[in-house]
Amino acid sequence: MLTVVAFEANRYSASFIIEEPELNLYPTAQQGLLNWLVEKCTKGENDLTITTHSPYILSHLNLLLYAYQVAEQYPDRRAEVAALVPEASWINPKEFACYQVENGGVQSLVNEELGMIDNNELDALSGDAADAFDNLIRLSKGIAVK
Repeated sequence: MLTVVAFEANRYSASFIIEEPELNLYPTAQQGLLNWLVEKCTKGENDLTITTHSPYILSHLNLLLYAYQVAEQYPDRRAEVAALVPEASWINPKEFACYQVENGGVQSLVNEELGMIDNNELDALSGDAADAFDNLIRLSKGIAVK
């Protein structure tokens, strides 16, 4: 996949559709791959579409969106933002969309006011697991479950 994307990314106008790039990758590798894909696949008139079930991908997309926003709002801090998040991976919220397919329909997950991905089913599942874990800890210590 990397070889094909690297070759095709040099074209003036290409559309990249990548299904679940996170498969078999550790979270840090998912983040690195996403940075690389955004850098390579969104140059010029190119565009990138990703399908995912990874909360790490969604979370990292928010980081890339927010980095762009901070640099735009505080131009004097651009270099500091770039030191934290590679500038080539920043995503302009005006050029971004994120959808969830649910119950036979499609809904946007982007909070238009924030320009970032809002709460979604994957986040909710992570939260449910964390709540269950917290309750297990409470039970093990003899504390009432919330």
